[in-house]
Amino acid sequence: MAKGKIDHDERFATTTSYHGVAHIYDSNNSKKTKSIWIILVILATAICISQCVIIIYNASLLPTRMVIRKRLMNSSVFPSVTICNTNDFDYTGLPANDLNHLSSIVNAIYGYTPASAADDAIQYFVQKHGDDFQINNYTRMAGHKLKNMLLSCTWMGEPCTVNDFTNIISNGGSCFTFNPGTNAIPLKNQTVSGNINGLRLILNVEQYKYYSPLFSPQAPDAGIRFTINYYKQPPNFISKPYYAPTGFHTYVPITLHRDKRLTKPWGECGELLLKDHSYYSRDACLTEYASELAGLTCNCSSSGQTVVTRMSLSQNLSVCPIACETYSYPTEISQSSLGTFAFSRVLDSVINISTILGKAKDEHWIPPSLPYSVSEFIRDNIVYLDIYYSDLRVTETEQQEDTGFSKVLSEIGGQLGLCIGASVITLCEIIQYLIGKFFTSEKKTNLNKRQNTTSPLFYNRNSPDADATNPDM
Repeated sequence: MAKGKIDHDERFATTTSYHGVAHIYDSNNSKKTKSIWIILVILATAICISQCVIIIYNASLLPTRMVIRKRLMNSSVFPSVTICNTNDFDYTGLPANDLNHLSSIVNAIYGYTPASAADDAIQYFVQKHGDDFQINNYTRMAGHKLKNMLLSCTWMGEPCTVNDFTNIISNGGSCFTFNPGTNAIPLKNQTVSGNINGLRLILNVEQYKYYSPLFSPQAPDAGIRFTINYYKQPPNFISKPYYAPTGFHTYVPITLHRDKRLTKPWGECGELLLKDHSYYSRDACLTEYASELAGLTCNCSSSGQTVVTRMSLSQNLSVCPIACETYSYPTEISQSSLGTFAFSRVLDSVINISTILGKAKDEHWIPPSLPYSVSEFIRDNIVYLDIYYSDLRVTETEQQEDTGFSKVLSEIGGQLGLCIGASVITLCEIIQYLIGKFFTSEKKTNLNKRQNTTSPLFYNRNSPDADATNPDM
């Protein structure tokens, strides 16, 4: 039987495609050579198994890769541009008591006084305007008006007007959005790159209508606060604002980036059903969450939203997952000082700065006796702003699965082939060998049992030995 066993092993060794095994049974090799081949086969097999385990483990971690593509376009949808005056309220249209109570709310918003300090101010407005008082409506009424701020607007070299903007209330105050993507205002596409082919605005920030007690020492700015966002997303003035100061020409070249991410378990993105927004974005989700949190905190979803947003929202960002598809507009802002001496003559002839300055003095917004020239007015109040595509190109970043059954199978096959020269056929040979060895071992076991059960009690009775051992015979 030992010879049969050897024959079975040798047959497998000499016929299998499992590299190295044949050298172990090669009769032309010495014992030392065979020993070396045994060590090599065991080592190669161990390396192969360990690498296969590593491959399977890495696949279980669900790795991903980022694929970046860049492509040129003939035209690109222009983003929504939301502009706000850095001053939230125009004091010229507000009573003195309103201004005082607004100062209390602003101090609470910026943390100079406790949030509870704004309660008396809110109650004042509720008593004055009734239980249906909404700070949003009041902000819209008391804020700067676009018809007074917008001195000039051109889009793709053609004039645009206040009718191309919509008024919204955001965490930036009373703001105005160009290209909002509403049914009333068609979406605009930029077909030629460059600053003269984008949005060009000349704005009067009306610094002479600012009220100093409403100014925050943290943001003593005079100018325009603006955001650039995908038209289906709300503006975010908390973490993504830009600023254009007075007396400067601000250039804002943008490019379009589109990011796609995977959902769990591969990625971390997700989408929630929002109440007030049909298109999910993290900014929209955080806006609604801030409103709900304000309602739970002070039962003032509108008047308390800004306070809650600044004080509490940063601690609860995890409630809103990152959107699976996002659009962004990276930019590098540059600025140049307006040539107020020369530019004042040109601008005065186009939009009549002298008339605006004269009205401000007539209304005593600017002291009539103050020597205030057109050049100084431009330096303190005029913002020149260009927002445009610097290149009609989209950069797409897509998160993709970096593993799968076919990839794992090919990597394992590569390790099998590299280390031991094995393939699927080799595995079949090994299985056949093990099955054959099992039946050979089973046959040997049964034969041994039959031999062990043979004893003298079962000898032939006619034999002399049987008679000798039986006393009854």
